[in-house]
Amino acid sequence: MKILWLNINSSYSHTSLSIPALHAQLKESDESEIEWKVISGTINRDISLYVAEIFEFKPHLILSTAWLFNHNYLYSLLIRSKALLKNTSIILGGPEFLGDNYEYLSRNSFIDAVFRGEGEEIFPVFIEMFVKGMNWFSLPGFCHIDQNGGYIDNGVAEVQNFSALEVPESSSFFEWDRPFVQIETSRGCFNRCSFCISGNGRKIDNIPVSLLKERLNKVKARGIKEVRVLDRTFNANPKRAISLLNMFAGYSPYIKFHLEIHPSLLNEEIKESLVKLPPDLLHIEAGMQSLDNKVISECNRFGDVDTSFEGLKFLVQNTPFEIHTDLISGLPFYTFDRLKTDVRELVLLNPEEIQLESLKLLPGTKLRDSASEYGICFSPLPPYEVLQTSHISFDELLKADTLSKILEIFFNGKILKESFVKLCSENKNFLELIIEYYDNTQFDYNSGEEKKALLLWNFCQSHFKSSQEYIVKEWVCSGYSHHKGPGSFLKIWKFGDKTINPVFKTDSKENYYKFLDLDKKRFWFIFNKTINSYKPISIFIEIL
Repeated sequence: MKILWLNINSSYSHTSLSIPALHAQLKESDESEIEWKVISGTINRDISLYVAEIFEFKPHLILSTAWLFNHNYLYSLLIRSKALLKNTSIILGGPEFLGDNYEYLSRNSFIDAVFRGEGEEIFPVFIEMFVKGMNWFSLPGFCHIDQNGGYIDNGVAEVQNFSALEVPESSSFFEWDRPFVQIETSRGCFNRCSFCISGNGRKIDNIPVSLLKERLNKVKARGIKEVRVLDRTFNANPKRAISLLNMFAGYSPYIKFHLEIHPSLLNEEIKESLVKLPPDLLHIEAGMQSLDNKVISECNRFGDVDTSFEGLKFLVQNTPFEIHTDLISGLPFYTFDRLKTDVRELVLLNPEEIQLESLKLLPGTKLRDSASEYGICFSPLPPYEVLQTSHISFDELLKADTLSKILEIFFNGKILKESFVKLCSENKNFLELIIEYYDNTQFDYNSGEEKKALLLWNFCQSHFKSSQEYIVKEWVCSGYSHHKGPGSFLKIWKFGDKTINPVFKTDSKENYYKFLDLDKKRFWFIFNKTINSYKPISIFIEIL
């Protein structure tokens, strides 16, 4: 019996935890009659190369996980493979199938079945039955169309004893060659966010803290520098969170941990623990989604905005960690004007990163089922993005997408970030104007770094000339061209010039000097030819 697992991801660094999590549950006796093969890769690969590999192996069964950003590619790959291998069974699982699957299975008859829910406890039973040719269609979690055309849905499978599962790292298919590993420390979420697949009321199961240390020791022994903790709300249980943080501290500086923290649940004990941790230990995702209480309440998310914002403020201003936060356009009652206000408020708080994403109405979520109540129009195809709502138009969502790109370039990408934050702080209409400018210039998001910096410079030349002083300074300090944009205003100073150079040193032959006069100030930039001929080693401001 040949079984193939397709591990198709959006990028090399990401990989599916599904195959090792499921495979780890099999006993050696379960595998005696199975020849396994895993084909891994990204959606950027020529699809015909995957088809060739599959055809060469000629599996009896193909398994794969479908999610937002691989589903369309996976579909194209599987339908081609089925055309060549008509007797091969295909079964898919993953978050794409947490809702009603009748329409999907009816439309795609080449898919034998899809699986809803958590598969670890069912998987060994399924494999045994499939290998022996037994009828496995009635197992919990499986959905299929029977021979009479009837839709059979066996419900959502849920693991009953999460802590007793064999860990994914024990599987021979666990990929240790990636930049990071994922460790699921708990399953379920106390939050009931209507836009999230975790908001389905599942009970929360935690792996005992004592059982995690051995797993982390193996990660450290492998030399892996990053662990992404798969815990929907790390600080939902404060006592447990503090125990985990104390344990994580023992792995500094060898491992950095990525956590999701709910900013409204930061009690004083957790705050005290966080400020005592080594500065290189954590990368924190602290989602806000919106700064409008009406939006948050309508989405059934725990916590009020003021408490959450204070928690986020504490993380940004009182801890040494990278803090990433996010907003979601397209949520119920979220207007574009309010979205711009929220983005500005977060920019001024200045966390490490602000992600602005459009709402995706995922299968199996409460918000997808009640979309019509909010006038939500969304794509029926992955990634199921919202196209308009009763509170934000299609054109405004396009502007929100432009704003997301602008944040990625200047705030998250740190291209003239200091200038971007100052512009946003000093001008309440800055975001509206730069969105319009970006769209009117039809700017190419894939342009190089210096061209992106030029976009902000040219925009300011049109709208905020008074801000040119600090843009020039940051441009030069970033090492950008001395012949483009603000760099072209620099004047080179040579020995013997009439202009007095207050920073000239006769014993520094490798240095050269340029200056710029702006608003009764003269900026002197000292460069060193042997270090970086474009990036200054120091700056001096002379009052004229």
